[in-house]
Amino acid sequence: MDEFQARATIFRFDPTSGQPSRYEQFELPVTKNMRVLDVLRSIYETQAGDLAFQYACRVGRCGTCAVIVNGRPVLACQERVKPKMKIEPLSPFPVLRDLIIDYSEAEKRYSDLNLAPIAAGGSTAPAQDARGRATFAPDHAREVGLMGSCLACMVCVSACPAVKERAFDGPAYMLQLRRLSEHPADHGARLEQALDGGLLECFSCGACAEVCPADLSPADAIRDFRREMLLGQKRHKHSNGEDS
Repeated sequence: MDEFQARATIFRFDPTSGQPSRYEQFELPVTKNMRVLDVLRSIYETQAGDLAFQYACRVGRCGTCAVIVNGRPVLACQERVKPKMKIEPLSPFPVLRDLIIDYSEAEKRYSDLNLAPIAAGGSTAPAQDARGRATFAPDHAREVGLMGSCLACMVCVSACPAVKERAFDGPAYMLQLRRLSEHPADHGARLEQALDGGLLECFSCGACAEVCPADLSPADAIRDFRREMLLGQKRHKHSNGEDS
């Protein structure tokens, strides 16, 4: 079983206590196949019943268990245990309690993006070609579909240095805007939205792609927007020759 003793140093904050945030250490036996979420659950069940954290699916599909472990944003249910772990809430989000952050601002930002295809007339009804359908090549459809598999876990936003230093909404939002921009049924001003959200503030460091638990690349989405801005065209087009 390869059992060993692990030490977890966990960020603690209780807004009702009137006390400042602190770090608390816990020691517990673990096995090499355990994940950080298993550690948190074990500590909650045996040592600190007031420890606040959240999770749902436990298989890396919902994104709710995102935390920072040893300085790296991860999904707790996917990250393997280590002998020493420093576990913190995602930054730069407000902390509600312990490892639980306030997603309100992120949720509002997603809502403001209007994540439904916008037709040429400005309505949200899908645009159609002469046959009453949007032209969508299989490879292009697969690419757009993959961008839609984003978990909205905010791991990439937490890893992004530009978010912390500049007026940049973050890679997760750029990815969703690009997904819509590449959709043949969408005629929204997505490049303008991206520019308003700080497209040019990105450092192009690629940290977002390195940490994404869904193996997506917001960095590529940002590069595609910048290419469109410089060249005035998108990589994909409708079969009838119109920009997608």
